[in-house]
Amino acid sequence: MKRVVFIPPLPLNAFPYKRFAMYIERKSIDEVREFVESAKKLGIPIVGYIRHESTVRLLNQLFGLDLKPSSELYKHGEGDALIVVGLKKPVRGQEIEVKPEDLDLAIAAIVASETSSG
Repeated sequence: MKRVVFIPPLPLNAFPYKRFAMYIERKSIDEVREFVESAKKLGIPIVGYIRHESTVRLLNQLFGLDLKPSSELYKHGEGDALIVVGLKKPVRGQEIEVKPEDLDLAIAAIVASETSSG
């Protein structure tokens, strides 16, 4: 694992492959906390591509991070471990204060990819 990346729910444009397989497993806050703590102990960089300020603030509180809101587009890097962060009941067009029970978390990894047109 090269880095841990917090991303919004699966932006397909982040994956430059013609065909790919992904392993996704929903996780509890405690399970993600353990994962993040393990990465910290190993000195693995932890970055974020989450734009929503309230969500980023909550992630920082829950996992002891210092992420900043980001509107940059994520591009998959080989060896990235993905923490997909969504809301159980998304509210479009409104600025809401996100609570722990609102989070829908998963850890995802690319397990196979193909860049050619075959």
